[in-house]
Amino acid sequence: MGGLFAVAITVWGLNYSFVGEGLTLCPPLWLAFFRVLSGFITAVPLLYVMRTGGPLTTRQKVTACLLGIPGSAVFLGLWLVGEQRIPPGLTSVFIYTYPLWTLFLSVPILGERPGATKIGGAFLGFFGVALASQIGFVKVPLSDLGAVAELVAAAFSFSVMNVCFKRIYKGDELLRANAWQLFGSTVTLGLWASLTTPAGNIKWGLPLLFDVLWLGVLGTAVVYTIYFHLMKRYSASSLAAYFFMVLIVALVSSYLIFGEKVNLLQGTGVISIMVAIYLVNRAG
Repeated sequence: MGGLFAVAITVWGLNYSFVGEGLTLCPPLWLAFFRVLSGFITAVPLLYVMRTGGPLTTRQKVTACLLGIPGSAVFLGLWLVGEQRIPPGLTSVFIYTYPLWTLFLSVPILGERPGATKIGGAFLGFFGVALASQIGFVKVPLSDLGAVAELVAAAFSFSVMNVCFKRIYKGDELLRANAWQLFGSTVTLGLWASLTTPAGNIKWGLPLLFDVLWLGVLGTAVVYTIYFHLMKRYSASSLAAYFFMVLIVALVSSYLIFGEKVNLLQGTGVISIMVAIYLVNRAG
């Protein structure tokens, strides 16, 4: 399990740099569409390779498709639209508020009753996110506030899918439902992109193909499969909290690739987030 988790956080941490590169080659909604399309195409044969059980009913398949609208279509669409104006490292901070949203949504949807330690850890995590993003310590241009709202809404949408999946699907059903939600999100993003963004702005070539393969095959099909495989064994809120560690990979890779500086304030935020992970999972 440790090896799978390490692969997941590394790939997802590097995703932000590949998204930043991909957005120079392709409009955001088309890039999101290509990502989920390649993810869906890869996820289906993965089910057969893994010999998953738990066939889904028609109702479960339709539900998974519908959950793919907030879970991947809105999540990836708003994320990539928002990252046009927000640097990759800072984008990762807002996207990774999703573990905290997952904790809060687990109360009404999954019936979890977090104690004071878990709630305190969640608020410490929010404080760490604020420090890492430097909100309140540096001036955020008004023109960027809309992008910040898009990124936070994207994180919330992904959390909705997480807790609903945990409630509805059990065991290998989670992996099969993942393929169906990718199908639903592929259709949604295809329509969204076609109706709003000219495809003529796409810069076709090997660089775009490489970005799509990383984001779709590794960052979506493989990591989503790992994520829902782990969710079979762990609670949604505890598993999501561990994925705060993606922030470290994202901030480091953004420094190495894009030259984004990580200052003492952001480092303190990262430490706060790590303490929050410990408190959330100790309480669990």
